[in-house]
Amino acid sequence: MSKTYKAEGIVFRSLKYSETSLILDIYTQEKGLGSYIVSGVRKAKSKMTNVYHPMNIIELVAYKNDGLARIKEASYAVRYDSLDKEVIRSSIGTFFIDLLRSSIKEKEANLPLYSYMRKTLLALDKGESTLHNLPIRMTIELSRFLGFQILNNHSADNRFFDLQTGQFIQDELEHSSVQNADISLQLHKLMEAPSHYMLSRDDKNSLLDLLMDFYSIHIEGFQELRSLPVLRALLS
Repeated sequence: MSKTYKAEGIVFRSLKYSETSLILDIYTQEKGLGSYIVSGVRKAKSKMTNVYHPMNIIELVAYKNDGLARIKEASYAVRYDSLDKEVIRSSIGTFFIDLLRSSIKEKEANLPLYSYMRKTLLALDKGESTLHNLPIRMTIELSRFLGFQILNNHSADNRFFDLQTGQFIQDELEHSSVQNADISLQLHKLMEAPSHYMLSRDDKNSLLDLLMDFYSIHIEGFQELRSLPVLRALLS
């Protein structure tokens, strides 16, 4: 008989497979990013399909397998109050999961990263009245766990943000990775007061574009986020 293991995990992706099954990408606390299959959940009378919705934090029991693991059973580890009901919170959560899917390449467990993801989803669900800067803040914070964080060393001398080095530099070099003084200043001010600094719609979009370019430089194969156009429309 195959051995099983228990794990808590965050659902990154859920794809329909055959008539009644799902193939899932789940990042678990114990094993990191893995692919799973679960059978019978898309039957007409099944109440389990919603458990496997992306963003959900679940408890699962799976059979040990070196490849595609099979889930024996699963349940909610957390039931959200608003994240799966309020449009703006849900859209920010979808963006965050989209960003994680495109950013995380290693399969190994990373407890600090998992703890950050879990804490971020719970904070988005439970409160934080000011949401307007949150997608930008999430993107900046996540980079710390991926190994290429931004150094906020902006000064009168270092006025230009360099995407390659992740820091502010002295000279506005004629290079596509070096940003102009205005958007560099907006990035610096946001990092100084992440919850309170007010950005215009154009500056929000410019900073999101800047950060997507930053990720593209530092993560091989980073994919354009499908959730980004919806997020821009909702937070405009």
